[in-house]
Amino acid sequence: MPLPYAAALFDLDGTLLDTEALCNETGVAACRALGAPVDLAFFEGLAGIHDAERSRRIAQATGRPLDPQAFYAEWDRLTFARMEGGVPLKEGARALLTLLAGRELRLALVTSSRREPARVKLRAAGLAHLFACVVTVEDVAHPKPAPDPYLFAAAALGVDPRRCVVFEDSDPGAQAGHEAGCTVVQVPDLHGATGRHAHHLAPGLIEGARMAGLLAP
Repeated sequence: MPLPYAAALFDLDGTLLDTEALCNETGVAACRALGAPVDLAFFEGLAGIHDAERSRRIAQATGRPLDPQAFYAEWDRLTFARMEGGVPLKEGARALLTLLAGRELRLALVTSSRREPARVKLRAAGLAHLFACVVTVEDVAHPKPAPDPYLFAAAALGVDPRRCVVFEDSDPGAQAGHEAGCTVVQVPDLHGATGRHAHHLAPGLIEGARMAGLLAP
């Protein structure tokens, strides 16, 4: 059957990769090592927020200065060490990406991660070759929940945002896709998700793809 979209745009952590718990744990450890301790529940509440804003909120919550570059370096060090044995994927992620790529649907990755962590994660997961375009927080002036990352990806692929389907786990990410004019499939991960910005709220990637018309019912 003909596909209803020209491109599929995917978030990374919590959507394709089952890394949210790992990254939250290493983030908490990095904060503790830098003298700005926060608990796991607080860090989990920062899901979908880009790292610069995350650093600002940690400093505000703890009342202690937190140098963003030092935080990134320590967080990356701890995270990459945990990923040396590979990166777990969300159920259905590889199968869905491979199927869509085989049907000549253009694929892009749109993440709030910085460029180097995104590169390391994609390489560890063995997914990098599937994406025609990778958009990170370093590519846009206004990250999620602003629509800029998804508008950037659509432009890079040469497609109308209205002909793009977005897969996200967090509310900020879903809001970004919705405001860009894309169809949004939201598959919640560890954190609560309201679904208020989603066209389809799904329990998994495969189910979401079916809801959006990418796969047969």
